[in-house]
Amino acid sequence: MALAFIISLLYLIFATCININWIQDIACYFGYPLAIYLVTFVALIPGFIYVFTLISLLCSKKERKKHQKEECDVTILIPVYNAKRTIKKVVDSILCQKYRGKIHIIVIDDGSADGTLKLLKSMNCDCKIKVLETCHRGKSYALNEGLKHVKTDYVITVDSDTYLHPLAVKCIMNKLVNSDKKVVATAGSIFVQNDRKNFVTKLQQWDYTLGIFGVKMYQGSYNSTLVAQGAFSAYKTKQIKEIGGWQPCVGEDIVLTWNLLSKGYQTNFAKNAVAFTEVPDTLKDLFRQRKRWARGMIEAFKHTKIITSKKLNIKSKFLMCMNILFPFIDLALLIFIPLGIIFLLFHNNLFMGFLTLLVILLGMILCLVIEIKRRNALKEVECKLERRSILAFIFYTLLYAFILAPSCLTGYIKELVNTKKEW
Repeated sequence: MALAFIISLLYLIFATCININWIQDIACYFGYPLAIYLVTFVALIPGFIYVFTLISLLCSKKERKKHQKEECDVTILIPVYNAKRTIKKVVDSILCQKYRGKIHIIVIDDGSADGTLKLLKSMNCDCKIKVLETCHRGKSYALNEGLKHVKTDYVITVDSDTYLHPLAVKCIMNKLVNSDKKVVATAGSIFVQNDRKNFVTKLQQWDYTLGIFGVKMYQGSYNSTLVAQGAFSAYKTKQIKEIGGWQPCVGEDIVLTWNLLSKGYQTNFAKNAVAFTEVPDTLKDLFRQRKRWARGMIEAFKHTKIITSKKLNIKSKFLMCMNILFPFIDLALLIFIPLGIIFLLFHNNLFMGFLTLLVILLGMILCLVIEIKRRNALKEVECKLERRSILAFIFYTLLYAFILAPSCLTGYIKELVNTKKEW
């Protein structure tokens, strides 16, 4: 991490020095406070993050292939709420796993009202799954109810709309069991199942294959994956019970992960443990999801004493603190891009400075490196994604963050002022 930080810092100093004139030019129109803010959070800080991520990925050690001599028994928890359409396919994907250890499946129905419970009972005629009934109290409550029935040393969580690749359990367990003893959680690699439905899902496929995959991969190289997502992750049961399970909040998975890290434990990423999830197919639902994710990040800051925690290692602490920058970046994008478009309409390229083009170039290089590493990871399990839309890629690289910025900012603000939570 030290090398990546030093190189990124040198880049930040260099970029600042060569763009003093650009700041002055913008200040002529809008004053120095706004000019400094925009250049800092649209160009300088994103550039720093891109360089840090790029160096981290390039310097990450190649993993030696290790295989479990004996594949441990594991319990899979599936919290469901009104999942009649998807739950059978999810359970079938688990029953088809190529894993020699015994897999116990516990499905927790969180008070579904669409016939999900009836379907689960009909599926359970051969007793391959255990079905628990609860009143509707949220995902964290359902997971904790399921946790009470876990008797294995390891537990996996799977969402009710997430389908596992046949080698998913084998790969994620192999990663967790063969990691350092301090590693107590491993995040799986999730991609989009319904990516061909429309342009909204095609955009998200690029986000999952480049953005989310890349972030988890570089964080995992430091054993500090900040979100062992509930959709598909594996944990050591003892440590999950030790911290009291999942907290009753919107971002229960990120809060759980940060709680584990704050206790001195580590988390990593199994890039070849593949699962496919259904993503929102309308902008309205996508905005609602990202607003919830944004609230979850603020919840994690509230629940975790980053500065005072003595057990939290410096790598995890640094990566957590980087998240503080995201609200400022989102706000800067909302100001910068509309102004840039307006100026271009009047044939003024004030906002298309050298630094803007440099950040775009860095982003493209980073995308290329992530894409190569993702393809190599999927080759290990003979999994190949369908062809993705080039037009969606252009929108993803240039406008995706800007499009999502309003919903993210809304989520940050709602959590900061403690408005009513919506699951």
